[in-house]
Amino acid sequence: MQTQTIVLMLIAFLVALGIAVFHYRDYTGGATKKILLVGLRFVMLFSGFLLLINPEFIKNSYRLEKSNLVLLVDGSSSISNLGQSGVVMDLVNQFSQDEGLQEKFSIRPYAFSKEVKPLDSLDFAGKRTDISNGLATLKETFASGNNAVILVSDGNQTYGRDYEYLDLGNQVQLHTIVVGDTTSYQDIGVGLVNLNKYAFLDNQFPLEAQLVYSGESTVGTTVKITMDGRVVHRESLQFSKNERSHDINILLKAQSTGIKTIEVALSALENEKNVLNNVKRTTIEIIDEKTVVGIVSSFKHPDIGALKKAIESNEQRQVVIMAPNTPVERLEAIDVFVLYQPNASFRSIYDFIKQRGGGVFTITGPETDWSFLNTKLEGFTMEAFGQGEEILPFKNAAFEVFDISNFLMDGFPPLEGELGELRFNTEPSIIAYQQIRRVNLEEPLWFILPDGGKQAFLLGANIWKWRLRTYRNEKDFSGFDELMGKLIFYLSSSGKRERLQLDFETTYENASETLIKASFFDNTYSFDENASLNLNLKSNDGLVRDIPMLLKGNQFQADLSDLEEGEYSFTVTETRERISKSGQFTILDFDLEKQFLNANHLKLRRLAENNSGNLYYPSQVSGLITDLLNENQFLPVQKSTKNVVSLIDFSIVLGIMVLALALEWFIRKYNGLL
Repeated sequence: MQTQTIVLMLIAFLVALGIAVFHYRDYTGGATKKILLVGLRFVMLFSGFLLLINPEFIKNSYRLEKSNLVLLVDGSSSISNLGQSGVVMDLVNQFSQDEGLQEKFSIRPYAFSKEVKPLDSLDFAGKRTDISNGLATLKETFASGNNAVILVSDGNQTYGRDYEYLDLGNQVQLHTIVVGDTTSYQDIGVGLVNLNKYAFLDNQFPLEAQLVYSGESTVGTTVKITMDGRVVHRESLQFSKNERSHDINILLKAQSTGIKTIEVALSALENEKNVLNNVKRTTIEIIDEKTVVGIVSSFKHPDIGALKKAIESNEQRQVVIMAPNTPVERLEAIDVFVLYQPNASFRSIYDFIKQRGGGVFTITGPETDWSFLNTKLEGFTMEAFGQGEEILPFKNAAFEVFDISNFLMDGFPPLEGELGELRFNTEPSIIAYQQIRRVNLEEPLWFILPDGGKQAFLLGANIWKWRLRTYRNEKDFSGFDELMGKLIFYLSSSGKRERLQLDFETTYENASETLIKASFFDNTYSFDENASLNLNLKSNDGLVRDIPMLLKGNQFQADLSDLEEGEYSFTVTETRERISKSGQFTILDFDLEKQFLNANHLKLRRLAENNSGNLYYPSQVSGLITDLLNENQFLPVQKSTKNVVSLIDFSIVLGIMVLALALEWFIRKYNGLL
């Protein structure tokens, strides 16, 4: 307690006592009563002074803060495939039970495959290995203080960015323990196989395959490519120390529609230890229709190239760039029009669309002639103010025409548009609202008019920046391209909008990725979360299964991750209204975790050396423990905490004060002093 507080309490004591004595100096009712009254008055006054002074004292508490020893253990199936499950479990027990480490460190065990989780148990069943994500997650979790990290892995990564040169910072010391055979064996395998997702009937489609070899001697093999069991290409190849790879580039003919399974297989080498990577399967869907999208513009702009790339990312679509004065005979081949910043020169285009019909996506911007455009629009008009503005997007989470839940607009750059007042004749379905100077407006920026022919409008130019930002956020363009694909599909589809919509892939590399999604809408085309959807699944080998679809977010889902390799067909039915829709898909038997023959100790060594650590083998663990115990960087640190604690309890002191005042009042009342 501070000296100043003690002095104040002493003064309060003397003042309270002096006032009490002075107040009853002339009392003649007896010495006992006088002392009692003086005492009660003193207690009441002194309690009040204590409440005003609120005396405090400082309490110091001490704690010993240990450095973290983070144990990051590979829990993927490649560990068990290499026969190292028992070795890894022994390593975990050795670190967790060492008394010296427990005394010096706070041991934090984690397991990882694709994601990181606390190490409660290890089943070595992970289907993906993402070492970079595991290390980056721990870097964020333990951002302060000195930390030692021990990575136990075979070094084989099947997902995520390269971990080899990952920098964890100056306060982290990373040691790696490599498990698995580090001996190099002679091996041949199929690497990347590049194939389009779709091909068109009676057309040729390209197939690219990379074949790789590891070994020192010269070997020969045969590559055989089959489509639905029929051999379409065969070639003899030689590999050597100086020629470790071959690229196969061929054209195949699409002769019938449907999903086709393509297999690239290499004949095994003599005494080859790992033959699982000698075969790789993939699929392609052969279709007999193609949507032609015409982008009409009177000038060049980066948006046109971005739209072409996004739309043609789906092989079912072809983009034709044309001027507004394109002859009518060329317009006949267009299924969907994209009108970019239209002006008076688009008059013939609008006349053609009005006569023939079809879907239209209109993008406006600084070069748009609104006085002309308003004469051609039927669903709305815009009174332009003649003032340019940068407009940010604000996504409408309630949009239900098609699924946009996976497309995020946060942080997107603004579009270049024009201020104006919109007047709608029909209710629009809004994809995104306008946001100007960080103020969310009720005015739509990107919307659809379903009545009077399918039309979509985007009231801003420079959409190429959105595609670029998508790549920056997601490391690819797929999010933007898929959204644009859904919009074009909606505009190109004819007839009434379907109330039951399915979302699935035609090919899954393995069962763990198999997920069927569906959306159901009521008669007003609002999403019906009370719908009852059932999936009836059939396989080519006779499997039949009924699976109820569960609501998750704004979609119904069926998890089929327990299925075996094969071809499947399914039907989703809304049980109350008996509305159904069917599809088919193929599951490939491809487990990337089984493709490794030995541990990648070289990359683990470089990773450790880049982060002030070393590579160890399981037999050297005792040396690693000794090094950690002798490392002065990780000595425990004693830290103190000052806590300011009130000397009095306000409620108790206030209660004493009230009680003293009440007793004094009753005594004075009883003795006629009031």
